[in-house]
Amino acid sequence: MINAKDLIQIPVWHGNRIMDMAHVKRIKDGIGSQVNKLDFGYRIVTYIEKDASGYPVKSSCIIDGQHRHKVLYDYFHTELCVPDFPVVILEKNVSDESEIITYFKELNNQKPIEWKSDPNMLANEYIKELSSAFNKKNNILIRPKATKRPYLSSEDLRLCLVKYSHLLKESKDEIKVFVQRAIQYNTEQLNGLIGIYTKKADEEIVKKAEGHRFMLAVDPKLPWVKGCL
Repeated sequence: MINAKDLIQIPVWHGNRIMDMAHVKRIKDGIGSQVNKLDFGYRIVTYIEKDASGYPVKSSCIIDGQHRHKVLYDYFHTELCVPDFPVVILEKNVSDESEIITYFKELNNQKPIEWKSDPNMLANEYIKELSSAFNKKNNILIRPKATKRPYLSSEDLRLCLVKYSHLLKESKDEIKVFVQRAIQYNTEQLNGLIGIYTKKADEEIVKKAEGHRFMLAVDPKLPWVKGCL
């Protein structure tokens, strides 16, 4: 259990379904000023990541309850001097984006999701398969939230995939083909393109990437994504 004002400081997971503002309005119209009725039904995932200095820090995000979260956020940012109140949350510890996606699907297996109309849902499937291919127990290369290269931010990857949502497929087999192309690209980069970077900062990133055998985040524009789709 935490306070509502603390809850709204926790960001919503970027892989969630696209926010339905009409649904937010229905909730607001239904409860009016009695926002204390929104005191349960929130699920949070928590994971450990490293900060800029390399120290482990705990991060969390809302994975279920985003529309109620939005109602609370708007309420406390528009009304002054309103009382806080406790809300019930369920928290789950995860290790990477792949576990978040799996947990999200488990929570939503009773809810109809229009995959074709929600690019985030399609992108999640690609991220999950790619994370399974590259992430190891002691070396998480594709990480939740923002991160420093040579690690790849799942948020940046998701944005890039959504940009090309018209190329995304629902088929598991076609998603696996994408992953195989990404693996091939990574191998080609390791075998043939090391040393072509002239900027010192780029050279340092490439050296770190080579050490991890992971080149997908060397170019922050992620040009391989479109090429592999």
